[in-house]
Amino acid sequence: MNVRSAVLSLLSIRPHQIQELIEKLPYSRPAIYATLNGLTGEGLIEKRRERGRVIAELSDRYEAQKLREIYIKSLSSGIDPDILLRESTLKVWRSISIEETKSLKEIKRSTGLSYNWVRKIVGFLLESNLAVYKKRKPVLIVMNKNHEVNKLLKRYTSTRKEDLRIYYSGTIPFEIISETPEMLEKLLYQKIDEGFSIKGTGLLVRGKEKLSIMESTEKELTNEESFLKKIETLEGVEDLCIRLIESEKIDYDKLLELAGKRNMINMVGCYLDILNSIKKVVPASIIKKFMKNISKRRTIFLKPLKRYGKEGWEKEFEEKWNVNLYLDIGAIRHGMGSI
Repeated sequence: MNVRSAVLSLLSIRPHQIQELIEKLPYSRPAIYATLNGLTGEGLIEKRRERGRVIAELSDRYEAQKLREIYIKSLSSGIDPDILLRESTLKVWRSISIEETKSLKEIKRSTGLSYNWVRKIVGFLLESNLAVYKKRKPVLIVMNKNHEVNKLLKRYTSTRKEDLRIYYSGTIPFEIISETPEMLEKLLYQKIDEGFSIKGTGLLVRGKEKLSIMESTEKELTNEESFLKKIETLEGVEDLCIRLIESEKIDYDKLLELAGKRNMINMVGCYLDILNSIKKVVPASIIKKFMKNISKRRTIFLKPLKRYGKEGWEKEFEEKWNVNLYLDIGAIRHGMGSI
């Protein structure tokens, strides 16, 4: 284990006086000081004075706290965190975790590493029980999804391909963020000094600038998946879906494909048509594509408003799109007026 990993290992267990680190670890004083300065520069550790002695401890930043969990769990599992967190190891780890099974040649192609280096790293992952054999001849490797270190690495390395933040200006500016638990955990560390609220928890943290309203989702949603999820809610049809359209981040061909798989073409096409009747926000060609794919199965849109009855404007759209409409057109107009 190198000096950096050794220092992080001890600081993951508890804060240490710098002199303690020098006495406990088999590295030179200059090497430990240089490592501490480097880790401080990276924002991973902080130094404080206590009774005339300098104490080093992990910072409260997300990356530092996640590294602490990985180091503790790795060490207690007999896994060298130094080897585990090398970029070459993580490349192989990511490659295996993407698909159900992978051969050594497939891992070599996806990582750009040499065959011998891939074989060495795979051997480490197998020995650590982070990966297991799916088949030995030919060799096929699968990730051990139940291993706690793999779960921690997944959170630590999580990234999002698309930005699903919707910003709202106004007297009290705010943004709505839909994220997986892994990504939301990162944001909690980033937003702790700002204003935020987490849907479903009742937690509201006041801040000086904009408010972030964060929603936890089971899996990473594309903009189109997010649209289909929100269109079945009051806040979605009256505001959030309108914001997504206004953001110009919707791929309408993907939206049509997904809506077809979920039997939602009539509902989505009708909604887009209603919006266009108020203000042209969607190309007419998109409406025509949805029209060509209307289902004969009549759907209800939006059931939670059924108890309030209808206003009379709905008939034209109901017949055109084969839906049973329960929408508040006034609320939708208001939403459209704010963009």
